[in-house]
Amino acid sequence: MKKLTRIQGLLIFTGLIIIMPNFIYFSVINFGDQRVHFEKKQWNPAKAEDHGFDPQLFMRATEYIENKLPMARGMVIIRNGRTVHEKYYWKGGSKEKDYLHSLNGPILHALVGIALENQLLSSQDQSLSDFFPDYFQEPDYFQESDDLTIADLLRAQAPLIWGKGDPEYWKLFYSGDRIKASLQAISSHDSRPHPAANFAANFLLAEVIRKASSMSVFEFADQYLFSPMGITTLAETRKKGGLMDSFIGFKLRTLDLAKFGYLMMNQGLWQGNQIVPADWVMSITKLLQSGTGEGSLGGWQPVVIAGAESIMAMGEGGQYIVLSPELDLLVALSSKSLFPLSDNSGYDHLFQLIFEAAHEKLAGQQTVFDPEARPYYEPIFVYATDVPEDIRQFFKELAKSIATNDVNRVLYHYAKGYKAGDKGKLDVMTFMTYSYDDYGSRYAFWREIFNGGPGDLEFVYIEKIRIDGNRAYLRGSLKYSYYNMNKGSIGWFPLENLIKLRGRWMWFGSPDYGAILDRDEYFDAELSEGLSAFFDECGPALTGVSDKDNAACFAEDFLYNGLQQLHIKKLLKPLWDGGDKAKVHISKAQESETEVLLEGNIEKSLIGAISLPPGIKVVRQENAWKWSGNGI
Repeated sequence: MKKLTRIQGLLIFTGLIIIMPNFIYFSVINFGDQRVHFEKKQWNPAKAEDHGFDPQLFMRATEYIENKLPMARGMVIIRNGRTVHEKYYWKGGSKEKDYLHSLNGPILHALVGIALENQLLSSQDQSLSDFFPDYFQEPDYFQESDDLTIADLLRAQAPLIWGKGDPEYWKLFYSGDRIKASLQAISSHDSRPHPAANFAANFLLAEVIRKASSMSVFEFADQYLFSPMGITTLAETRKKGGLMDSFIGFKLRTLDLAKFGYLMMNQGLWQGNQIVPADWVMSITKLLQSGTGEGSLGGWQPVVIAGAESIMAMGEGGQYIVLSPELDLLVALSSKSLFPLSDNSGYDHLFQLIFEAAHEKLAGQQTVFDPEARPYYEPIFVYATDVPEDIRQFFKELAKSIATNDVNRVLYHYAKGYKAGDKGKLDVMTFMTYSYDDYGSRYAFWREIFNGGPGDLEFVYIEKIRIDGNRAYLRGSLKYSYYNMNKGSIGWFPLENLIKLRGRWMWFGSPDYGAILDRDEYFDAELSEGLSAFFDECGPALTGVSDKDNAACFAEDFLYNGLQQLHIKKLLKPLWDGGDKAKVHISKAQESETEVLLEGNIEKSLIGAISLPPGIKVVRQENAWKWSGNGI
């Protein structure tokens, strides 16, 4: 083997010097933010254009989901029984699983049909008192007029709301008796539409299946629904000891959702095997005859997309199954479902683009945005918390100014004291560090950014917000159409802070002293030193992340809705993926000399931020704070 000459070695070294920065730059830009995705059609693949999709319009749809929907993780499109699109976005992947939330309803509806076919249930009009007789004998809660049936559960309609803004959901979650609480949530006693009714109905359906089949709803689904279709997700979860709580429901891959949707499109038939009774599936498709918004069954609702009558099932975090028998088209989409999406989440427009690309009457035509419905420059808003309308309006106005490509107009939204406070960033292309001191002069820096050409503010994601007088502190990110920018890491910018001057909000950046704003504690209530130390030490004891009993953290008479502290810990423990991740945050504390009434949440769970049990307290005993429950 010949040795390399000195000149050859120098040339190779020089080549590496040239190639490596570009390789690192490409990797950071593309893979670091999941900008490059490889299509992986795992089931019955085909090309979209071979099945009636207009290539140009279809490309607009696929670009839209990549650039406009930061929560989307995967999308599968099936047409004429062939997978014409299967792709994963951002932090998603073909093996990633997401909780379905209200999308559990359609799966439970199918399971009820299977149970009826196997004569485990007599009919959908069978009374719930057959399964929960003890509860219907309690006159304080139910009367003869409240003779609820399985059909009542299948037709439960309520706002698809959960999380921080929904105390009804968390009362149900932390109930000492979930069956009783769920029956109460859907009882005709109360005419108000409980936001938790969907979850109550789904939980009760799971309990009905458990009692009728003598197996858990997960075992029943695996045996009769998933395994026959080659869906192994549930079995894998069970094998690995993952979370399987019938109140929370199923966790499936995007392709699993697509396969289930295809089963429904084909009247319950899968490869010659009738898995769900055809007449049972037909009851869903009959919703198309009822008109948009006039019916709901098992979580399915009729919709019209691009003029095509369809039916849709959805979960609040961005999980969708859309079926259009007219176009022989199915769209399944999963998202990072840690919180409910805002109304302007962009998914409706995505489906519009897909259906227009598939619609023969519209093929080859340019998609027209309705400026009255949604101005082209308006960003998509993704909120993990409540956002005041005036701050939402600030971002709308900023987006409108960005669309004009007028630097002076953009700067109108920035306070004179604006400063980033971020110095010394490594440029992966040149391996040189540069300073963000230009932020201080504002004009020069933002001219460099926005002189790249007309663009738009694509989305605004707000994870946390706290308003103190004329200051608003934000956590999250926003994204500008980066291909029109001269600076900025592919268009991503962290959300910073706002200041209200002369009655309107303006950017105030992250001043040098603003590092404190990165601390979680800043978004929490101000607590005494003793209370802060208590939550640091005894928060894990409540959440279940600690294997220790930590009896010293609990009052001897701890009681919450009839649950002892060990029951609360047992309830929460399965929700954590890693023992050191759960952390208690207190957003409000009403303190007296002997007790503190709390509001807050626990972060890092498998299903997102979990509310503290509503009305939970800590009390001072033996000169120390201890968890006390609510005493009920």
